[in-house]
Amino acid sequence: TRETDPQLVANKFAAPAKVKEGKKLAKEGKIEEAINLYNEAQKLDSDVEIDVENWGELCWFGSLNNQAQDVMFACEKAVKLKPNSETIRKYRGLARALTGNYQGAIEDFQVLVEFTEDEEKKARVEGWIETLKKGENPFNSEVLEELKNNR
Repeated sequence: TRETDPQLVANKFAAPAKVKEGKKLAKEGKIEEAINLYNEAQKLDSDVEIDVENWGELCWFGSLNNQAQDVMFACEKAVKLKPNSETIRKYRGLARALTGNYQGAIEDFQVLVEFTEDEEKKARVEGWIETLKKGENPFNSEVLEELKNNR
């Protein structure tokens, strides 16, 4: 049976460790390696839980490290798991802005504006929305660096 097959049991234990390591690598900016570990985890155990936080971290740090296109799938998975999370929508909004989907970014940032009670954060995000509405990307290298440091 599945429960007594030593290889399957080993894989069930190994898969979550790969997810954990992948999340750590994402935070370090090693996005390709992180994606590979998430994929390996899913190959080892198709039932492994990669939760919203794991997908969100991959989305956020991939975007901050100029790999938004590579992590867009993670952003989509995170939003699917928690569509009304202001944090998750901020992550995907950043990725969308960096990949040229300004309208999508505006939609995500609107959720952030609606749900946040932090007036300073709200004003900042509204500024991003105004810039995006002009067809410009508000996320230059300085802003990305600031987002990296102020998480």
